[in-house]
Amino acid sequence: MFMEERQKDIVKKLNETGRVLVSELQERYGISADCARRDLRLLEGKGLLQRTHGGAITLRERVCFPAETYSPEDFSGERPDYRAVAAEAVKQIREGEVIYLTTSQVGYDMAKLLPDSLSVTVLTNSISVAEVLRRKSAVSLIFLGGGMNHRGNCHDWYTVNMVKNIHMDKAFFSHTAFDLSFGASLHESSGVELARAIMENSSVNIGVYPSSKIGRQAVHRVCRPESYDLLIMDSGICEDFAAQAAELGLRVEIARLPEEKQGCAGLR
Repeated sequence: MFMEERQKDIVKKLNETGRVLVSELQERYGISADCARRDLRLLEGKGLLQRTHGGAITLRERVCFPAETYSPEDFSGERPDYRAVAAEAVKQIREGEVIYLTTSQVGYDMAKLLPDSLSVTVLTNSISVAEVLRRKSAVSLIFLGGGMNHRGNCHDWYTVNMVKNIHMDKAFFSHTAFDLSFGASLHESSGVELARAIMENSSVNIGVYPSSKIGRQAVHRVCRPESYDLLIMDSGICEDFAAQAAELGLRVEIARLPEEKQGCAGLR
């Protein structure tokens, strides 16, 4: 197979699956890891894909508004990048700490992954997250109430004023989108003031973003990238992201995706 044919086939496969690994390309085409990476580099230069650690993903459009009544428990599919970053984030939680858990799918996954024996105090304004945590006997749960939207989240005046009177050791956020130039952002302005109030009262602020949220921009900025003390992302991020983050002085932890944990050839 000629190089041009191989590259067309790579794009076809990528459009079908959304992701390819260097190791898969080696096996599929009988080429070296360097050759596979060169193909991906050339295709990225043509604007046909986005390289990641160990492979590539399809180019993403701007994120869409979630359904009005969506809640995390409604999702029945697999999101390896969400679960990977959630598992990595849980490792940051220590016995006896007071923490805030984000309302997003990541917060829901973190709540499920939190060890039943870990004695912590958890604040959340998500009824879905609270429902998981109330079943863990070692957790002291503080629900940040107020006017609740149809997705089961509270973030109005009552919620903001409640959190202003509570100090947290760590706060975990996973907003709609994260971009190194624009920062963390949301589609709805109602969540911005609460997020900023939480950050103000937390000793350590941690951004937990799966690769599917990276490089995107929603409507309303919550904070600049440097507002985070730590960023946790999965290895599906663009190859250049970690280097760009380092240039900004950001601390980044990378969570490996399941296929990489199994051992993939050709990874850098």
